[in-house]
Amino acid sequence: MYFHSRQLFCMTDHRLAVIAVLTLLSFLPCFSQETETINLEEVSQRKVRHYIASRSIDKMKDFSLIRPSWTNNNDEKDYTVIERTFYLKYNMQDVWNFYRHINLAKIWNRHSVRLGLMIAKKSNSVIYRDNPAFPEIDTGQIYFFDIRLLKGLFNVPAAFEITDIDPERALVEFSYIDGNKSLGKQTIQFFDNGGSMTRIVHRSYFKSQSMLREDFFYPPLHTKFIKEFHRSIRQLLSRNQALTNSPN
Repeated sequence: MYFHSRQLFCMTDHRLAVIAVLTLLSFLPCFSQETETINLEEVSQRKVRHYIASRSIDKMKDFSLIRPSWTNNNDEKDYTVIERTFYLKYNMQDVWNFYRHINLAKIWNRHSVRLGLMIAKKSNSVIYRDNPAFPEIDTGQIYFFDIRLLKGLFNVPAAFEITDIDPERALVEFSYIDGNKSLGKQTIQFFDNGGSMTRIVHRSYFKSQSMLREDFFYPPLHTKFIKEFHRSIRQLLSRNQALTNSPN
């Protein structure tokens, strides 16, 4: 009787141990899924927060899984194209260097285009807009922002990755990330126009699954983004040049 009771106790104790281990293991996947790598409270724009959360980007452990929508297999002829040209009264090398080393947190802090955060794929890190150590542009950086239309009546969130910075061609290329409603890329290329004048050609290649958005909504949206971008840089460049030329 004593041996039977002891055997029953050991079997019960063993079963309890197995149940405890299985219960602990069942919680591990849930814990992993709920761990946030992005603090959405640091992002002021509601639409940008929703954009990130709806794609579970805030719970990603490996940001290299985020892919650009544009690849070398894409044909530019399959996309709608918007092209805008700008001129700056500065020599081409100075303008290229200024754009090449730009801090986009200083550019996208206006009323129309507002930066939320940046992901650096090379370091697998998150950098928020208000970080005083916000870096200059580099390949593998993903920027999350929103564009305000009609005085804020419509806020459109988007994200793109810088995919190429080519000093020889004086070209910067960035692609909307895969899963964005608008797919494609934008390129900014710089040309020496002579007489200490620089010509900047900004092209936007885009398409979506909605012809209505592609034909009527996106063209003014992309145009507004392009103009706002270069207007902000021109103002920053002018202030920087004024400080450089001012007497000590």
